[in-house]
Amino acid sequence: MTIDFFCDLHMHSNYSDGKSNIEDLARSAIEKGLTTIAITDHMPLPFNPWYSVDMDKIGSYRDEIHRVQKTYRHKLIILKGLEIEYVPQLSDWIKSIVDLGWDYLIASVHAIILDNTPYLINENEEEFNKTLNIVFKGDIRAFCRQYYHLVQQAASTGWCNSVGHLDVIKKYNYSSRYFDEQSLWYEELIYETLDVIKAHKLKMEINTAGFIHPVGEAYPSPWIIKAAIKRGIPIVMGSDSHSPETLGQYFEQGRALVY
Repeated sequence: MTIDFFCDLHMHSNYSDGKSNIEDLARSAIEKGLTTIAITDHMPLPFNPWYSVDMDKIGSYRDEIHRVQKTYRHKLIILKGLEIEYVPQLSDWIKSIVDLGWDYLIASVHAIILDNTPYLINENEEEFNKTLNIVFKGDIRAFCRQYYHLVQQAASTGWCNSVGHLDVIKKYNYSSRYFDEQSLWYEELIYETLDVIKAHKLKMEINTAGFIHPVGEAYPSPWIIKAAIKRGIPIVMGSDSHSPETLGQYFEQGRALVY
């Protein structure tokens, strides 16, 4: 399997929760020797979380990507993208944004809705525990099961090109504090999810932001990457950068997980 390590397909600008503008991301990519990037800010959501693009700015977001594409067209391929926040209760809303037309869309799950209230999965450990205890009454298996079923649903929509940070639910699971990845029930959830990804012909990203998160390793775990490759699922790289300095971060470590 060939993986392009000069291609970074997950990053955020200051249109969502990033720290810099789109042009600065493009300039940094060129300086770092990247050949292709995807600008993938968090899609607008009706409950307007702090980290997403404002709906009234989606037009200017698209226009700015077009401008930067034109400016650097001879030096860098820039894909106009979004990170799709899959929430089944908002399917019509999401579809209306997907239908605007994009070069690259990532399917991700960051929140679970209960009684019209969003509970976050990977914002910080306090929020993780709030979701675990309020939504799932402390049942980590139920939490994992619901998370991966949502990932499967997101993959099944046919809207997206890849699945982002597949096992981000492990973000605070260093030293198996919440669950054992080698438990049969967890492995079965992963294999079931990979089979759905393959069936719907999506790519899976190696998200290297995990190296700087509490878990200290990429998303997904090495054994999941191997299982995806065995199934013939195409692999792409994503730094999940929120600043120009971190584009392509830890791609060498990501390469070591594949070869």
